[in-house]
Amino acid sequence: MKYIKDADYDYIMNKYHSQSEPFNSFDRFIRYDAIFDENTGLAGEEIINGIKSNDKLLEEISHPVRKAKAFEYILKNTRINCDKRDIFPAINMIDRPLNKTIVSKWRNEAFNGKIPDVEKQRNFLCNNGIATVWPDYDHSVPVWDRVFDLGFLGLLEESEKSRKNIEDISAEQSDFFDGIKITYEAIIMFLKRLKVQAEKQENFRLADALLNLTVSSPKSFYEALLLDYIYFMLCEHIEGLQVRSLSNFDRNFYIFYKNDLANGISEEQIRKDLAYFFLQFTAIGNYWGQPVYLGGCKEDESTVINELSYLFLDVYDKMGIYNPKVQIKIAESTPKEFILKALDMIRRGNNSIVFIGDATIREALERCGFTVEQARTCDITGCYEYSVQGAYNSAAMNYVNLLKPLEYVLHEGCDGVKGDFSGVKSPEVQKYNTFEEFFDEYKKQLLAVINQVINVTNSFEIYLSEINPQSMLSATIPSCIEKGRDAMNGGASTNGNCMMFGFMADIADSLTVIKKYVFDKKMLSLSELRDILDNNFEGNEKLRIKFMNDVDKYGNNRELPDSIAVEIADFLTSNVCARPTSAVRGGKWNLGFHVARQSYEQAPHTAASPNGRLRGDELSKNLSASMGMNKEGATAAILSTTKIDATKFTSDACLDLGLLPSAVKGDDGLEAMYGLLMTFLKRKGHAMHINVFDADTLRAAQKEPDKYRDLQIRVCGWNVLWNNISKVEQDGFIRQAEVLL
Repeated sequence: MKYIKDADYDYIMNKYHSQSEPFNSFDRFIRYDAIFDENTGLAGEEIINGIKSNDKLLEEISHPVRKAKAFEYILKNTRINCDKRDIFPAINMIDRPLNKTIVSKWRNEAFNGKIPDVEKQRNFLCNNGIATVWPDYDHSVPVWDRVFDLGFLGLLEESEKSRKNIEDISAEQSDFFDGIKITYEAIIMFLKRLKVQAEKQENFRLADALLNLTVSSPKSFYEALLLDYIYFMLCEHIEGLQVRSLSNFDRNFYIFYKNDLANGISEEQIRKDLAYFFLQFTAIGNYWGQPVYLGGCKEDESTVINELSYLFLDVYDKMGIYNPKVQIKIAESTPKEFILKALDMIRRGNNSIVFIGDATIREALERCGFTVEQARTCDITGCYEYSVQGAYNSAAMNYVNLLKPLEYVLHEGCDGVKGDFSGVKSPEVQKYNTFEEFFDEYKKQLLAVINQVINVTNSFEIYLSEINPQSMLSATIPSCIEKGRDAMNGGASTNGNCMMFGFMADIADSLTVIKKYVFDKKMLSLSELRDILDNNFEGNEKLRIKFMNDVDKYGNNRELPDSIAVEIADFLTSNVCARPTSAVRGGKWNLGFHVARQSYEQAPHTAASPNGRLRGDELSKNLSASMGMNKEGATAAILSTTKIDATKFTSDACLDLGLLPSAVKGDDGLEAMYGLLMTFLKRKGHAMHINVFDADTLRAAQKEPDKYRDLQIRVCGWNVLWNNISKVEQDGFIRQAEVLL
């Protein structure tokens, strides 16, 4: 079924990009200028220059107000378009203009001017592949219930009511509310601008919807979609804070869906509107994908899944798209029929779906002290992370390399690639008498890295709201407007941080090799192993292959490597979880095992490892086996991963599963997929995403990319086209597919 006209499709797909730019790019979108009438506003560079010149006149004013005024300037002056070929407007002339101007300026002033020693330490961690750390403006979710219930005007009015309720309001609180007032009045003014433009272009349905959104919350399914889209565009692409979920879609949109049907709007019209909504995010083509989630439980534990959930998947499936990416909360009450529908989409090549264990994440949150209700309604954010509504749990992204402490132990506290001293001295390698002594020293070095990351992050997070105050987000969070404090400045309901630990399989396999071949079999000494690694296995290829082919590999349900992984995970939870963030934010630390692109980014800084990996080679992903090492099949991978208790921490513990097309054919194949997923979830697994591929197809796609333009691959929390990943990444997936045979 075709939902979108060809002319409309072509217009929308060029709406966010220059004609020559690939849609699946790391770069943020570049506006295709030709769609804008120059009479509607200023060109991109004029906007940038205007922000800078106007801000020079406001240097005595607080940052929340200065940023809000810059936001207002953009919405008054940016070019717009409301073409009849689209039911969603074209909004900003240049992407993230505030980040390009005042936010980057304030960041430089804070990091290089106020905390240069902290910035020096942060750069040291990043440049040596120890930990990739940066201020996180990438994982926010507004309280969508309030956005849909109140609309833009209602959020503004609620903020003003809260301002009046605060006795002896401070100057800082007053500036906070002024920032929200200026921001939301600018949004309402902007909606009126769009409405006038829509009328000029005879896009009357859009004009009517925009008019309603200036004075009210959404009343129809289309208006709710429009509100969601406008909030996303203004927050992520102008305000400069990523919106890492488009909502619990089937829960938030169901009332609008039912009202439309009751008011005589056809299901076909709803499907068409949804298709145009999806296509916006396909066209933006953000490399990481735009998240939206389905499912979960109602208060009585019955399923959230409803007829809109099925319609959502059906439209998505028929469109053949891979963005937005879809997360599904799977609970005991989730209908099997719905799960099978999603699994069938995956086995037919739509890999942009990840399954989340509802019971697992709820137990994890409740163990941390959150209420049953907070845990039940928690948001799925980003790739598969989760947090209670109204939280800001990610002041910094911290990707810690679990292999670097091993280098320090083998080199008396020095880096195995650059030779830099880590800051903690370790004994000479010949002084270790037992594996337990060696493992304890590894933990000592690992703890030192953890402490460095926490100290660096706690030191800079107090400047987050100064660098990039968040009026749009804060207005949606009740605790922010009750306190009169920015979400980045302790105003959110929780104000934690999360540390991500990468390459669990590589470290578990490496320590397994050391235990077996150095301490148990005494095949070689630690100093000999260290020298072999320093020489990148040159002249020792047979030994490298022996280490690689050893049967004791994490991800294969082998006791030794799995027990090491569990011991490391338990050590991490004991030494990270519940540690305090800065006093300003007053939150707690937590952890997860998501690696994003660090498997490639940190690899050049990571020495050869005892599991046979060469210096610079790809590192393992999430809680999955090293690429090509899951030789005992999907069930063994599930059993290994779920030995790590994902309820002990409140972030991600994702398994990347590869299956052969021949294994998932027919009814039996679909039931097999369902059985694997249910086994994973019943063992308290957190998140699973699935690739269905065979090595021959991937090799053919690598050789003749034009014939496989639509081939999708699930990477590490997001979905991409096969042709848009590097050959190094493609080779890794081919190796993974080869072991499935």
